[in-house]
Amino acid sequence: MSTAEKNVEIVGGESQTPVTETTADNVQQSDTPGIETPQEEQPYKLTVKAPNGAQVPVLATAQETVQDIKQVVSETPSTVEYSCFSLQFNGQRLNDFAELGELDLELECQLDLIEEEYTEREARLHVSRLRDLLTNTVTASADVAGVDAGVSVFDTIKRPEGEIATNGTTQSDFEEASTESKSDSTKKNKKKRNQKSKETEPAKESEEVTSHAFQDFEFEAVPQFDVLSAEKALKQLHLPQCVRQLVLSGWNPVPRHRHLQGDLLYLQVVTLENQTFQITSSRNGFFVNASSSTRFNPVPYSEAYAGQPGVRAGEFYCAHSLITLLRRISPKFAQTFDQLQAEMARHEPVEVLPFATSEQAATPWLVRNNPPQEYDSGRTQDVVLRQGAQTGDSLRDWNEELQSIRELPRSSLSERVLRDRQLHKWHAEFGEAAIRGAMAVVEGEMLALNPSDPHEQHMYLRDNIFYSKGFDGRETFADLGGDAAAHVATGKDITGVRLLNQLDVEGLNTLGSMVVDYRGVRVVAQSVVPGIFRRQETTQIVYGSIDSGNTVGSDSEFHKLVEPVAKALHFGEHTVKDAEGAEHKLFTSADVKGLTGTDGRKYLLDLYRMTPVDVEFLENECAGNSTYPHKLVLLRPELIDIYWENRVRKAVQEYAVEKAKKASEETKDEAAKSEIESQKEDLKITKDALAGFEFSLEFSPDAFTALQAKDSGEELASAVRDASQFLREVSVPALARDLASYTTSPLSGDALVTAMHQRGINMRYLGQIANLLPADVESARNVRRLVIFEMIARATKHILRKLFRQVPPHLHMEVFALVANGLVGTRYCADPTEYLSAAARAIPALAELKPEQLAAEIRNQIQQRFRFELDADFADSLVKGSERILLREICIKAGVQLALRDYKFERPDEAAVYAAAVASMGTQRLTKPAKRAVRARVETEMARKLSIEVSDVVNFVAVTKAGVQSASFADEAFEAGRVSLEQGQKALGLELLLESLALHEQTFGVLHPESARCYAVVSLAHYDAGEHALAAEFMTRAVVVSERTVGLDNPLTIHNYLNLALYEHARGNTLLALRLMRRAMDLWRLINSPDHPDLATAHNNIGVMLQSLRLHDDALRFFRSCLDIRRRLLGNEHILVANAQHSLAKALAITGDFKEAVQVERDAHAFFNSRFGAEDPRTRETAEWLSELTFNAVRSAKLSRAAQEKIRDIASAAANLVPVDRENSSEAKNAKGNLPIDELLKFITGSSNPKPKPGRRAKGPKGSRR
Repeated sequence: MSTAEKNVEIVGGESQTPVTETTADNVQQSDTPGIETPQEEQPYKLTVKAPNGAQVPVLATAQETVQDIKQVVSETPSTVEYSCFSLQFNGQRLNDFAELGELDLELECQLDLIEEEYTEREARLHVSRLRDLLTNTVTASADVAGVDAGVSVFDTIKRPEGEIATNGTTQSDFEEASTESKSDSTKKNKKKRNQKSKETEPAKESEEVTSHAFQDFEFEAVPQFDVLSAEKALKQLHLPQCVRQLVLSGWNPVPRHRHLQGDLLYLQVVTLENQTFQITSSRNGFFVNASSSTRFNPVPYSEAYAGQPGVRAGEFYCAHSLITLLRRISPKFAQTFDQLQAEMARHEPVEVLPFATSEQAATPWLVRNNPPQEYDSGRTQDVVLRQGAQTGDSLRDWNEELQSIRELPRSSLSERVLRDRQLHKWHAEFGEAAIRGAMAVVEGEMLALNPSDPHEQHMYLRDNIFYSKGFDGRETFADLGGDAAAHVATGKDITGVRLLNQLDVEGLNTLGSMVVDYRGVRVVAQSVVPGIFRRQETTQIVYGSIDSGNTVGSDSEFHKLVEPVAKALHFGEHTVKDAEGAEHKLFTSADVKGLTGTDGRKYLLDLYRMTPVDVEFLENECAGNSTYPHKLVLLRPELIDIYWENRVRKAVQEYAVEKAKKASEETKDEAAKSEIESQKEDLKITKDALAGFEFSLEFSPDAFTALQAKDSGEELASAVRDASQFLREVSVPALARDLASYTTSPLSGDALVTAMHQRGINMRYLGQIANLLPADVESARNVRRLVIFEMIARATKHILRKLFRQVPPHLHMEVFALVANGLVGTRYCADPTEYLSAAARAIPALAELKPEQLAAEIRNQIQQRFRFELDADFADSLVKGSERILLREICIKAGVQLALRDYKFERPDEAAVYAAAVASMGTQRLTKPAKRAVRARVETEMARKLSIEVSDVVNFVAVTKAGVQSASFADEAFEAGRVSLEQGQKALGLELLLESLALHEQTFGVLHPESARCYAVVSLAHYDAGEHALAAEFMTRAVVVSERTVGLDNPLTIHNYLNLALYEHARGNTLLALRLMRRAMDLWRLINSPDHPDLATAHNNIGVMLQSLRLHDDALRFFRSCLDIRRRLLGNEHILVANAQHSLAKALAITGDFKEAVQVERDAHAFFNSRFGAEDPRTRETAEWLSELTFNAVRSAKLSRAAQEKIRDIASAAANLVPVDRENSSEAKNAKGNLPIDELLKFITGSSNPKPKPGRRAKGPKGSRR
């Protein structure tokens, strides 16, 4: 878990400050001497003056370009109509791509916005931008990313009823945050942020709280699926209609004679007043022409109808901006457009920011069924507006673009940033095009280049992207497993491309590559190598082998070029023999092919063997009668790095100790001997101790294959075997121990995969990990189920893939519904095959797929792929009660989107359905229409035959793997900042993190998971510095960006919600913090179970928040839950259990239950005393609390006895005074003798609240406060 994902636990009774908090002064004093903090840059305070009189203030840094300033201006509401303009300073036009630091600008100056002439491209983009503003395309393209992709629901949590501001935050606060986010997108202006951090934070809630987010919280209840609903968020983002129609006119293209006169485009606009205007886009702007739908008259309207009644002056019908023109000719447009701008400004900027490419958006697995589709005749023209009418005739040369970008200079920071930005843009656009093409291949919409060959060998070419299927059509992998090995090789090839892209060796090129899994077919998309389709393969391949080792190339120039790659990947030079017995020296595997394209560039292809063989697995699990599907079992590159670093560390320690030992033998000095002992203990090696140290550890990627000679490279092969043994004997057991002890605690299957890959562990070791986790230990039950569910989901994915290829595409929805019901819906319907359609029943593979056969096939797949014996009754012992978790994992892995509804996994009772329907109405007294609605809902629910019906399958989406390129400089700054924070250098660390954040935003844009990670870490740094407002601002962006790029229910999003709740609580926005915590809790319980130790930390924090609102009884529930979870999972003898006991004791004391508080605190004190001793601060603190609680318990008991006697006396006297005939009168009810016991206690004590005040301690026996 990264630093930003860790949940900070709030400790103490009513304290709102976590133990990690420091003050701003401490941050300045914590810098380590000798490290110079970078000088703070002076920001540019620019003012952009527009022709409409608006003045836009912009705060920018020297690294930002003029184009960045123009972007801010075009997004500001007062100047949103401008898109084609330049900026001038003192009459001199500024270069759009120049950095501000390169220009002769003053730190405070005014820039003039100058309207420029349009070109056809600028005119098209101006119209396209206006259409985007009017339609508010927040979600990504459904064709690429799926339905409702990239939506955020944060605004519905922050403002549940759509109000402008809550919890002490004023509207001006939101306006200020919005203005700053637009003018300071890079977050590098530390001076402004330091000034803002000193502002007065929102006041804490002082009024009595009557409702909060956890009033109806049930600890064991599972939330309904509607917590993932984005419908409310999308409704809040639904903007008012400004025009009825804005399309390209049928009079396009512009005649040549009118083009010479300046006409660029013709538009047709239908306003809300139902008036139709024909508008010309010219070089000087836009004007209304005199054409109609039947008559072409391109002259200006004011000229054609001059002098007629109702026709205004010519200037009224023309403007430089189309927005300005529409404001003039349509009053309703002006009104609704202002409303649109106000509505957009109400949201966080990152909520409404459109995606540059749809490939970046997160795909939800539960979506709206039948989302509304609005009629828009201009939607089909969007491609023409963005790319031009001639776009279909010009194909992009993807490979030439990629290699040209890689050849850009990278000597300075600005050059590296520009190069990284262009690379990311290229990969994003290539990925979107590759997904569209791969989906067309699977759906049969693309013609094959070789239609006469078998279907598995078909190759395709569209838009200069080459497509092939992940089958072994040419029997290249016949000896390794055939199609199964070919399927794996495509994924490994992406890993190899990613490795080379990270190394970024100059002169060595790779192809743009992406693997797309869609409807059971794996498609490989690659950019085209120049000359690859020419019959010159034998001469082009100059390094490696194209025919499994029969001929091997070892070009010396290529060999030298590959050497830096081999050094970085720890490859050693090894010998490979061809069919004639000739030896060849290679660094990479012989299966990796070096090719010289016709453009003269050097390319490396087929990079699936960029890591050595997992020889221990190969010999133990793939030999003999093994059922493992293939033999292409390789080590992960992370494992090679971890093992190499482990060996280096041991070698360094051994060398330093041995050198010190020799020195001690020569000098016989006792001090030297003590130095040896200290080095053994502390492992701190000085630079002098490493003088003369040499280390070499290299691997052979061809070791233990048929390609490498048996008698060559024994040392390299030995290293490969040692690494393989390290994986099986060290890495896998270490991960199992960390999972069992919750040192590593993934919430979902994708988080588990990430944790395994970070440690270099392949998915084939899931079974070994499950076997190492004890099945009978309560603390390991949750994570063991998560591991087993990951195996079940992967086995189900392989079954679905096989079935998808066996049935026609129109039956794929039935296939998924059948498999899903057979796995998680058997308690609803014992045999889902009964409800198959006639077409599906005619296919034996579907008709015979009973739940029993499906379970047997899943068990067989898991035994083959993971060597784990799944219980025969796993559906009852494991899946029951956790169906939602397994269904989510299967949908994500298979690329399925289901309709958002409350899925039932056992047949519901009709009375329960009726009660739920009535409860949803919000009242028990139903009108006739409400009764009909309730009855219709009950009938619909009871009419369902299956848990998941065919109609519930809304969409199939592509699951991708891409060889993207990281931003090396931004990553270096991020890592340096994180390390500085860990070392206590907070000012330097924050400076580096802000620099990294700016670089990430410039490279990837705001909507990217890497940007969300930077936001989260910067937020944590501000929180540690006591700057809670800034921490909340950054974490808000992290939450929204993570929702839109990794998913609404992704573990990263959940952790960001938890941390944002802490920061808002620290600001005093506790009601908002509780809503954020409730959101995180609902998501947590939906994708995981309530028996997770990290959930205890969240419950503790909720309790502290409720205490701060003086809701002590509600808080007590969560403190008890925190203790119960930790005690159940960790046992009684654990420090986290003792901490929970201490917090619970203080909560009990606040409620006045001193007796139970003493018992609980006594257990905590006993643990701290036995584990840490009597002098430990925790032991002493619990001892003080125990003494104080004991005194108050005795005092409370005495008071209680005296009060009871007084109550009896008063009650007896009152009974004698009140006549019998007035027993039920109002006067009798108000008499003190008739009050309830609690009210009498209040009357006796003279207080309406007998509980001790929060934060106040009772007086001791002598009147002193303890």
